[in-house]
Amino acid sequence: MIGSTISHYRITGKLGSGGMGDVYEAEDTELRRKVALKVLPEDLASDPERLERFKREARAVAALNHPNIITLHSVEEADGRHFLTMELVEGESLDQRIPEGGLSLDQLFELAIPVADALAAAHEKGVVHRDLKPANVMVGADGRVKIVDFGLAKLWEAEPGHEETALETEGLTKEGVAMGTAPYMSPEQLQGIEVDHRSDLFSLGILIFEMTTGRRPFKGSSSIELASSILKDSPDSVTDIREGVPRHLGRIIRHCLEKDPELRYQSAKDVRNELAGLKEEVKSGEVPLSTGAMPAMPAPQSAAQPALAASPTRPRWLIPGAIVAVLAVVALIFWMRLGQGDEASVAPSTAAETAPTEAGPKKIVVLPFENLGAAEDEYFAAGMTEEISSRLASASNLGVISRSSAIQYDRTGKTLKQVGEDLGVGYVLEGPGADHAAAHSRGR
Repeated sequence: MIGSTISHYRITGKLGSGGMGDVYEAEDTELRRKVALKVLPEDLASDPERLERFKREARAVAALNHPNIITLHSVEEADGRHFLTMELVEGESLDQRIPEGGLSLDQLFELAIPVADALAAAHEKGVVHRDLKPANVMVGADGRVKIVDFGLAKLWEAEPGHEETALETEGLTKEGVAMGTAPYMSPEQLQGIEVDHRSDLFSLGILIFEMTTGRRPFKGSSSIELASSILKDSPDSVTDIREGVPRHLGRIIRHCLEKDPELRYQSAKDVRNELAGLKEEVKSGEVPLSTGAMPAMPAPQSAAQPALAASPTRPRWLIPGAIVAVLAVVALIFWMRLGQGDEASVAPSTAAETAPTEAGPKKIVVLPFENLGAAEDEYFAAGMTEEISSRLASASNLGVISRSSAIQYDRTGKTLKQVGEDLGVGYVLEGPGADHAAAHSRGR
């Protein structure tokens, strides 16, 4: 088609092919501007279902208005051809920019945060991308990120109070049919079951993993092996693969890659906020970076060792030991509560069980730990909070509330029961010295 003309668009080059058609670079001879044309192949234009999906893509993209989402100019038909005209991004796709070993932290944040922000905007409009991958993320010459190809976009039924659009809500993808690009699919996509916005968060986790390490988290020499890996395997932590990566970034990725959608982040906005907060912490030097594979942790010398107090003379090797001690207490509490009923007592200065939640995975929030030592040891309390959250997040059938949500309750004076009810969790973990411990005595 290069050199031919459709309506008043002169085709000047081919940009690529996608599930919904071929994409060309073209010149709008009336407005004298370059555009991208997505043309549905002629042999498929007569397929009512495919044509309807094509129109659905147009309506879905047209409903979105975000600087990091491709702009749709028009939906047109000429000479029996159905096509979209879209903003032309002059640059390269993300898969062309990720080097062996991954992007620098600065580049990673500059690209991943806008992607998460764009997904959040799409999800707020009820639009799920369902095919997020590096090839569908364009980086312009000016460095601006644009998500393209919402060809598999689909609405999920809006929750009460969510903004609804005029788009129809019935799906065109039949149950039992997997849609998307295999290496970036969520477990629910691979199983061909109904998906919602949280499927995009799994794909986002894969994307950030690849941006961090230069390789994908799930592997297989065949499509069956790849699918099995996505459904069953727990990928290595990015902090074990690459030195100089914040451990909290590893936790963000792991949280995105939970097999059960209920255990993932529940919104792209949460992921965006976590990444933005981590970016600032790394920039200010507040977050220690990993040094590769995590060494074996020595056992604590004393169970009575204070969990949070830090001082310039405290040996640094005691930090892992303190974490082990805290996690041992948490494990014991969960064993007593979940295995022996409600007869056991819970130490109010360590953890508290709040009001019961609905059936489903148990959920816990780790409140920010308070530094009881010198000001320069503030990193210890932050590191303790992050490490314990990370370890708990790896437990099966346990959901950990995001750090951005937990930090809102840092020394608010609310009781543990109030915190638990606000966040919808069954368990709250805090350390000694926190205002919640004092508030605890005023009522649960």
